[in-house]
This record gives sequence, structure tokens and C-alpha cells, in this order.
Amino acid sequence: MRTEKKFSRKNDERDIFPERKNGVAKCLAYTPPQYRTNKAGCYIEFYAYDPASGGMRRKRVKVNHIDGSRNRKQYAKECITRYATLLSDGWNPWIDCDPDDIELFDDCLDRYEEHVQKQHSNGLFRKQTYDEYKSKIKIIRSYIESQKPKDRIRYMFQYTKRWCIDFLDYVYIERNNGAQTFNNYLRFLRTISQWWFERGIIAQKPTDSISPISKRLFAKERTCIPIDTIRKIGEWTRKNDPHFCFACQILYYCFIRPVEMTRLRIRDFNIKEGTVTIHADASKNKRTQTVTIPKKVLMLGIELGIFSAPMGDYVFSTKLRPGSEQINTKIFRDHWAKVSNALKLKKEWKFYSLKDTGITEMLRQNTTSPVNVKEQARHSSLVITEIYIGEHKEAVPEILELDGAL
Repeated sequence: MRTEKKFSRKNDERDIFPERKNGVAKCLAYTPPQYRTNKAGCYIEFYAYDPASGGMRRKRVKVNHIDGSRNRKQYAKECITRYATLLSDGWNPWIDCDPDDIELFDDCLDRYEEHVQKQHSNGLFRKQTYDEYKSKIKIIRSYIESQKPKDRIRYMFQYTKRWCIDFLDYVYIERNNGAQTFNNYLRFLRTISQWWFERGIIAQKPTDSISPISKRLFAKERTCIPIDTIRKIGEWTRKNDPHFCFACQILYYCFIRPVEMTRLRIRDFNIKEGTVTIHADASKNKRTQTVTIPKKVLMLGIELGIFSAPMGDYVFSTKLRPGSEQINTKIFRDHWAKVSNALKLKKEWKFYSLKDTGITEMLRQNTTSPVNVKEQARHSSLVITEIYIGEHKEAVPEILELDGAL
């Protein structure tokens, strides 16, 4: 049976219910209803835990409308009995749900994190997906910690559209991320909402009515690196970090994404044909595709002895050398940081910028058709490839000298 203690404004809920300091039990905290009279009139008063404020909140029910002092007291007595029974059964005036359905948000977040871990250990989630989900869960926890205690989400019934929007604004505005990141986090919230919905943890998905930022409203920024800087990067890495130079060339000429590079094996390279195959289980688009690898890149790989390693080895393993251990893409960023510091590169030039620059230059140099560039980049359509062409900021010599029929 619930232990009750007379409430005082000097007390908080921990003093009232010392055996119910944490978790769902807090929602059941209350004080016995009592009849009060003062200048404001006659009313029934009790306190119940309010999740929105994180503390006890007073509830008053006026009985002034009952005529006659005796009738009023009798009516109040009946109300007190009714409210006491309701409170004892778990009713809370500040919570619009069944007390049996109350679950802690943190507990449900833990359950989903365990699900992600299980999916990864069973091979159903790739390492990249696993790391992405874990990172987003960490950001959710950081967001909750950054809020004032009274504003923090504690229970699943507080997981509303308003909360989701506030969190997305935190990601987009306070953390100063781009529109694509906003959409990525919205997609994650939809994923976790669906998981909770399927398990009956939530009755509806608050993310269903939240729209992503339209791609028409933002253009993907192409942080291309000037060609003279590309040459300096090539010279520096060839001399100081040749295996990373090979990685840079794979990204620059073959447009193979860093996460796909971590899955490449020696057997995927056909030196005789001058090709490299990205298999469906290693590819972002889940398709097996083959792209051309320039002789320049192959020669560096041969020079470094990469293709002499066992066929089953990863091309990039520990220290970016062939090996049996699959690495994390972070190793590429770490090596890039050394190059960036040595050459004093701009912060907006990232390792992935080599792919953008490579595609852009291949298109602008007209060394091959846009269709071939599309195939090399493994784009789903030529429209995506042509985004890399961008707008010319300088006059085009061939057009400048045009002398047509008109």
C-alpha cells in the first residue's frame, strides 16, 4: 500500500515518497485530498507529480457552486473519497494516459539501442549503419542533458510532435548542421518511432506529420579543391604517406565512397582488365557494379605491393595496408587531418571532397562523355552527375570567341 506523508511546499517529491525516487513510480506520487476554506472560497486540494515541471503540482477543485455549508461539506467529503480512490489506483490529473502504460523514455531508448546492437551482431546492420544509429542516440541523450531539468523528457507520453520538432531544431539550428542532416535525423526519428509503435510502446507516430526540408530548397554544396592544390596533395602523400595516396587516388579517379573502400578486397581488382568491382554487399546502392581504374592508380598499387597480398585481404586494413581486419572510415579522416595540417588546407576541404573534385574535373575536361562519368560514379541518372558541373563563374573561351550566322 502506498506510503503517504503530509505535503509541505518545503518538501519535494523525494521527501514525500522516499521509496519512489526514480522512474515511473514518480508519476504515482500524490498527497491526500483535503477540504480547504479561505477568502478564495471552498475547495478540495491535493498535490500530484507533474512530469512537465518535474515536481509536485497543486490541484484545486472548487466546490463554491454547492449551496449551503452543510451540503458543501458533504459534497466535498464524497469528492475527497472519490479522488483518494482514483489517486490510489494510479490516476494522475496531469497525465492523460493509463498509468499501466507509463514507460520511461530512457528505458525505451535503451531497448532500441539493444535492438541496434543485436541487429549488428547478427550481421543485419552494417558497421556504418550501427555507428550512425549509435551516434544519433548519443545526440538525443546530449540534447536531453542540455535542457533544464524541468524541460527534460522523462516519459514516453511526452514523446510528441512538439518534442520531435524541438529536437530537430536543436540539430539544425543550435548544432549548426545543414538541411541534409536535418532530414537524416528526421528519418532516424521515423525509424525509431516505427519500432516503438510496432511494440505498442506508443499509440501513434508523432513524426508522421513532420515534413523533411525539400531538396528543392537547398543545393548540395560542392567543396571542390583547386587543381593546383590537388597536385600538392598528390605530391605530399606520395612522399610521406603512399598508402593514403593510393586511397586518395581511388576516391579521386574511381569515385568509390570511403565506406565502400573499407570493404574492398584484393580479389575485387582485375589488373589485366583495369577494373575494380564494388559488390552489392559492399555498395551503398546495393548493386554490384564495375568501374575503370586508371593505369596510374594500378601502377601505384603494384609499386606498394598491394596486389601481392592474399586475395581475401581487405585492400585497406591496419595502417591502410592490406590485411584481414576491416577498418573504420575514421582512419581516412585521421590521415587527411595530417595532410590538411601539413599543407594548411581550408577546413571545408574534406577527404570526400576528392570525389566531388574528381567528378567535376572529369566532366569539365571533356576527357570522356557525361554518360561514362555517370557510369564511373555509379549515379542512378545523368541528372545527378550533371549537378557536379555547377555554374561557370568565368567566361568560357570557346563561347567568348563565337562568331555565328547571326
